[in-house]
Amino acid sequence: MHTAEKIAEEIYRVYSSGKSGIVLEMEHKQEWEPVIRLLLQKYFNGKEKAQVGLDIYYDKKEVNGKLHYAPVIHQIGNVVSRRLENDELGLTNVSTDSYLALALENAMAKPGVGFIVLNHYQLIEQPYRVKLLPSLLKILRTGNQAKGALILITVDKREHLPSELLPYVHVIQGRKPDITEIRENVEKIVSERNLEIGESLKWEIVSYLQGFHTYEFEYLFREAEMLYGMEAFDEKNKRILELIGNEKVKLLEKEQLLEWKMVKHVDMANMDVLAEYLQESGTIMRNPQDAAKKGVEVPKGILIMGLPGTGKSLFAQYAAATLKMPLIRLEMGKMMGGHVGDSERNLRIAQKQAEEMAPCILWIDEIEKGFAGAGGKGKDGGEYLQRMTGGFLTWLQEKKSSCYIIATANSIDGLPPEFFRQGRFDRCFYTAMPTGSEIKDILNVHLQKPGRAHVKPVIEESVGRVIRLAKAQRRFMTGADAGALVANVFRRLYLDFDKQNEITDKEEYDRKNLAGVMEKEFEKMKVFSETNGKEIAQYDKALKESNFINASSAQNALDLDLQRYDENLQDFIEKKREEIKR
Repeated sequence: MHTAEKIAEEIYRVYSSGKSGIVLEMEHKQEWEPVIRLLLQKYFNGKEKAQVGLDIYYDKKEVNGKLHYAPVIHQIGNVVSRRLENDELGLTNVSTDSYLALALENAMAKPGVGFIVLNHYQLIEQPYRVKLLPSLLKILRTGNQAKGALILITVDKREHLPSELLPYVHVIQGRKPDITEIRENVEKIVSERNLEIGESLKWEIVSYLQGFHTYEFEYLFREAEMLYGMEAFDEKNKRILELIGNEKVKLLEKEQLLEWKMVKHVDMANMDVLAEYLQESGTIMRNPQDAAKKGVEVPKGILIMGLPGTGKSLFAQYAAATLKMPLIRLEMGKMMGGHVGDSERNLRIAQKQAEEMAPCILWIDEIEKGFAGAGGKGKDGGEYLQRMTGGFLTWLQEKKSSCYIIATANSIDGLPPEFFRQGRFDRCFYTAMPTGSEIKDILNVHLQKPGRAHVKPVIEESVGRVIRLAKAQRRFMTGADAGALVANVFRRLYLDFDKQNEITDKEEYDRKNLAGVMEKEFEKMKVFSETNGKEIAQYDKALKESNFINASSAQNALDLDLQRYDENLQDFIEKKREEIKR
């Protein structure tokens, strides 16, 4: 059953139960038009007594001999649809501000009217609202005991409805199509436009279209074809995904709560345990229907705790690139609102948007900023924070969509223990200060990025010298430090090449000077252990007290220098811990 059919069925079920007022929380007419057509065709077109719908909206209209933007009433029928004139509704010589209220009352009394649609309530001007609200309340309070017409009110957000109406209406939120409906529509468009698209790209397009309405699909395909021609659907270029991604950015920017991240390729040197777990989760998420039939639940997501610069954010991007899913970033700081209820509302909207875009990766960055303190009492553990935390954890526990959460935290201090109970996150991992082997691997990855392959013959020697220097000086790097070091090295090589006259070949110059420049640039750096030594020690203590899983297998190094590096790192941490105690 498609989205419009589900909504139409829910509307009629509520109406049949005795409630005559239903609010459709939908912003665009294209969303509710299919629903209204279905209501007319399937539920309000009985064989004995055919019924019609009335649509009330704004247009230019002559009132008392003058043109105004005023409510217009349009009759919707299976055979005939037409605009009704004033005399047909007993509205001749009616004052402008009373027109809408009387139009509604008279329409309710008109024989054969099955439902009345009151469009865009948020746009109704104040003079009309003053007279309309009492009439609307009078109608809704009686319900449909007398088998009166169904009143459908459309509004962009329920917050724009008068609070007096809420006890008498049933609110239905707008819904985006599910993965099956999107697939059907994509297949139809591809067939109608005679497009040759491979199954792999077709599935990626379906994934990217999560979060859009079906009426937008045709436009996106047409726009991609006009801009890029057949290159839009080429397996190599995939320009249509770029276009859809750009449109999705605009979609998310409207609420300014979520951020769409385009990810193409990410190299990751460590976190092999976490990467293997991700692959297993990805296998299930690629075949959710098959997994469900065999008793396997859809993966919920993971929590990763780690010091800044240890690769948490990089892993979220790696996950999106590996699973070929859109990456959506939720920054907890953006959830915090200035008025009562704003924070909870923002989080609900963000959750809804993310689920509508599933399958996707929802990266919740620095989750502790939103929920730390929720388990406490008093001012810091305020009621709003507890409500927000409770709502989030309930959603996390109950969600069934393929919206895979990767929550990252610099610290779990202050997070309520409910976060770590079974059924919330599938697993909790941690990233530690990189071992000597991991730093070596990370430096290797950065040294072999595009434009740097020519230094490969001297990488091993250069990396070895830096690690020995770091070990001797007891200055320990994070992955972010290692990336910054290599970036600084190639900047220096580029700038210094023009200042020398000995070597004319740039690649030869880089190979000859890489090791020396790396050592010099490392000497200049302030690495994480120098600026955040106590933080490293506190974090290490917290890890030992938690049941989190190491994201890396952290195998023992065979190389003596790497072993000494690890020994010195542990000694450094122990001494910092002693300093804290004193």
